[in-house]
Amino acid sequence: MNTKICRPRFFTLVLFLPVLLALVISAGGARAESFRLIFICDIHLMPELNGAGGFRAAIARINELDPDLVITGGDLIYDALEADYKRSSSLYDLYIALRDEIDAPVYDVIGNHEVFGLYPSSGIDPGHAEYGKKMFIDRIGEGSTYRSFDFRGWHFILLDTIGFTSDRKYFGLVGRGQLEWIARDLEKTGQDTPIAVAGHIPLVSAYGQTKKGAASAASPNEVVVNSHEVLALFEEYDLKLVLQGHLHIVEQIAIKGTHFVTGGAVSGAWWKGPFEGFPEGFVVVDFDGARFSYYYESYGWKAED
Repeated sequence: MNTKICRPRFFTLVLFLPVLLALVISAGGARAESFRLIFICDIHLMPELNGAGGFRAAIARINELDPDLVITGGDLIYDALEADYKRSSSLYDLYIALRDEIDAPVYDVIGNHEVFGLYPSSGIDPGHAEYGKKMFIDRIGEGSTYRSFDFRGWHFILLDTIGFTSDRKYFGLVGRGQLEWIARDLEKTGQDTPIAVAGHIPLVSAYGQTKKGAASAASPNEVVVNSHEVLALFEEYDLKLVLQGHLHIVEQIAIKGTHFVTGGAVSGAWWKGPFEGFPEGFVVVDFDGARFSYYYESYGWKAED
C-alpha cells in the first residue's frame, strides 16, 4: 500500500496491517535535510528463546538499511520489573553490548520492563540505589528518562510514559514535571520546526476499541491516561510524527496532520512467533525535506520450535 496524504485539517486514518505499513506524507514547515530513522521497540531482550540471536538478526537488517539514527521505543529487556538485581543488571549489560553493534547513533526510550524492582514479587526494596527508573537513568538514559535533541532540521522529543501506582504497578502517564519540561522545550524549539515524538506506551491508539469495544477501549496500562494534556502542549507547534510501542501491533492513525505510528515489536510475541498476525519487525522512516514516509520492515525471524 502507498497512500499520499496532503496535510488534512480533520482526518483520521486507522490501519492494522500484519505485514506492511507504508505511508507518504507531505509536511509543511521549514526545509529539513534528508535522512533515515529506524524505530525499534519491544525487543524484550532475554537469553532464553534465542532472544539475543533474534536481536542480532534485527540489527543485521537495520545495518543493511543504513539509517542515520535509531530510536528505541522501550521494553528493551525482559525483564527488570520483577527480577532480582543480578538478572536485571545482566539484561542491561546484554542489551548495551548488542546495541553497540548498531552502526548508527542510538537514542533509548524507557519502557515499563526497564523499571527495576517495581513489582513487590521482585523482592527489591524501594530504597535500593537503582530501584525504579534509576537503573535506566544511570545505564542508558544519559541522566534522565526524557530528553530532546535536534537532527537535520527536525526536533525529536523522547518521552517517559511510565507512571507508578501506590501499590507498585505501572500505568501510562506523563508526569507533571515532564509536562512542564515539554512546555519549556517547545518554547525554545519554536513553531516552525517540524517535531517528532517517541514514547513507549501509546498516546493515541484504537487497538483496544477494536478488541474490546468502545465501552472498555483501553486499560490504564495500555495508553497514556493524560495524553490529552500532553497533546494540548503541541497545539501551537508543528508536531508531525509520534512513534510509540508497547502493544506489539502495527497501527497508524492520522489526526489533524499528526501521524501516530505504533511500531510492532522486534520480539513479536516475546520471541515465540508473530503476535496476533503481526510479524517481528520495526518501522523505517525516511525524511526528505518537507516530506516523510514510513513502512514496517519484517526482518525474517523464525521462532525456535
